[in-house]
Amino acid sequence: MERDPSEVMKEIVNRLKNLSAKELLSYAIFNERDEVEYYAELAKRAKRRSVKVLFRKMSEESKVHENMLRELFKKLFPGEEPVKVDAPPVEVYPFYPEFESAEDYVSALRYCMESELFAKQTYELLASVARDEEVRKLALDLAAMEQGHYEEIKRVYDLMEAFERRHSSPWELDSGAYLLTDDTKVRYFLLDFLDEPKELLALVRENPHRFGEFIEGSSRVFWITKTDVEGAVPPELLPDMRNELSHFFRECSSRERRGVVFLQNLGYLVSQLGFKDTLDFVLYVKDLAIINDGYLIVTAIPEAFEKKEWAILTSELELIS
Repeated sequence: MERDPSEVMKEIVNRLKNLSAKELLSYAIFNERDEVEYYAELAKRAKRRSVKVLFRKMSEESKVHENMLRELFKKLFPGEEPVKVDAPPVEVYPFYPEFESAEDYVSALRYCMESELFAKQTYELLASVARDEEVRKLALDLAAMEQGHYEEIKRVYDLMEAFERRHSSPWELDSGAYLLTDDTKVRYFLLDFLDEPKELLALVRENPHRFGEFIEGSSRVFWITKTDVEGAVPPELLPDMRNELSHFFRECSSRERRGVVFLQNLGYLVSQLGFKDTLDFVLYVKDLAIINDGYLIVTAIPEAFEKKEWAILTSELELIS
């Protein structure tokens, strides 16, 4: 009977506790190398765009980690090569599902979350036994990076579970207005949601170029900012975009496309415009979306709103995750 991966990880951690700093550093190098290959293979097999992008990103970042560790090893142990350690890598029980169902993706993501927590534990162990301050600092930095990997994978995992509970997929949503409470989740959501018949107009608070690069598609992106740069829209002028947004939805509809407006960080707009004016603008865009068989996608966090305000928002916008 195949052992539970989490139990295997606990055993490996116990075996690593008594290793020298050189051995732990070597182990970490080989573990990152394995992660590069593991995530690259998962990315090849995944058909779902969001998960493919996630795994590809994990593989690329693991390669950066491996290079950092190898450079440190050369500095601390010049002329030597990393040593083999009598402890199997976390991928001792790797699996490469065919991704034929949503459950395949959920299972893979769950395993990867366990893997990232294990990597974090490995680097924390390395930090605890390292005598060299540079080794200790790098190990703690890498532990924080692995924690970041875990959290990003978990966001995609939570998003998939949310749709599992709905018994649907992002591309199956009816026209209307939807709310997500996490900017990372919404980026992966949009990767799956923006299929061929849809066009995106995004109003974002993050770097618009990075947002566009992540989405990897043709879209119109405006930066909501008071900075005077090309493509910027000051928050106080956002309500003046009603005609432009109306034209966007009508134009998409005339070409048998479905318009999607993405509005990022509603709490920031409330801080600049007040809740009433922000709500009026949101409801106007929501109604435009419904009339034109399109969508409004909004991100907002509950902590930015009073309880009554949040209740109004969630009554008008369908909460996804």
